[in-house]
Amino acid sequence: MKATPVMSRRYLMTVAFLWSAGLIGAAVYTHQQGIPPRIAAWVAIAILLEASFYLTLAFDEVRSNWGAGALIALAPMPYLIYSAPAGVFRVEAMVAIWAGAALVCGWFQWFGRKPAAAYVFLLIMAAPLLFKGFSLVYARPFPSLRLEFLGQLLWIRLGVLAILQHRPERGIHFGFWPTLAEWRTGLIYGLAGAAAALPLAWAVGFIRLADWKGLPLTAAAALGTFLGILWVVALSEEFFFRGLLQQWLEQLTARPAAALALTSVLFGAVHLGFRQFPNWQFAFLATVMGVVYGLTFRAGGGIRAAMVAHALVVTIWRVGFA
Repeated sequence: MKATPVMSRRYLMTVAFLWSAGLIGAAVYTHQQGIPPRIAAWVAIAILLEASFYLTLAFDEVRSNWGAGALIALAPMPYLIYSAPAGVFRVEAMVAIWAGAALVCGWFQWFGRKPAAAYVFLLIMAAPLLFKGFSLVYARPFPSLRLEFLGQLLWIRLGVLAILQHRPERGIHFGFWPTLAEWRTGLIYGLAGAAAALPLAWAVGFIRLADWKGLPLTAAAALGTFLGILWVVALSEEFFFRGLLQQWLEQLTARPAAALALTSVLFGAVHLGFRQFPNWQFAFLATVMGVVYGLTFRAGGGIRAAMVAHALVVTIWRVGFA
């Protein structure tokens, strides 16, 4: 059994910066929101700890040393750190976290690399996200503090590691930072996708122009949104949809166009619950963008170019429109 991940200087420097910036940001946010300090401090530590665990995915020398035992044992730690002091700890929630972690970490060791096991694994990964299960586990210690994203970060980390360690696919090309060629491909396809999808979203009344707060604030919001989407939402969705599902369907059908179309439809379907259910407008737009991201994945030779396109489209939407 492997131990906890081996530290590296690059990783430790990144974590040190994360904690320094994160604690400052948490202090400002909690003051603005009127969150009690005794709650805010433990929540900040829990978030930064989970973010530190998530960051191990970006460093191969750290990521490759995660073992199943450590992953399972540490899975509920952020939950325990904030929930116990805040008085919202529930034994059944911690057991659920442990059970989910064990299921994901042990899946391919129990069922091997069979295609059927791989498709069921994707369903397992999608289930708590589609049915909003993390909101039931990660109770709010304060009304304005929604902490289910802690479960989402954990789930992404466990799923990515399970695949990379036990069922890697050659075409994924996993990583947090794209190459220059991948940046170029992603930006080109992302701009083309935004030019096609955003006017359509405007025409059906799904979006409207946002009220800008001045160029400096808008630029800062755009950069923060882009990086957040790139390294969490785009990374996870491109990894599982394009890096895995699209490739597996292409292998199954031997028809790249059919695999692209089916993956895009499924990508749109999982967005039916956005804001309301069923949100057909958003599901249709997500299907269209799924085609764009799938084409970007093929053109860029991996998920990193698709991550750039995905993050760019979402950033333009969130910053420029409401």
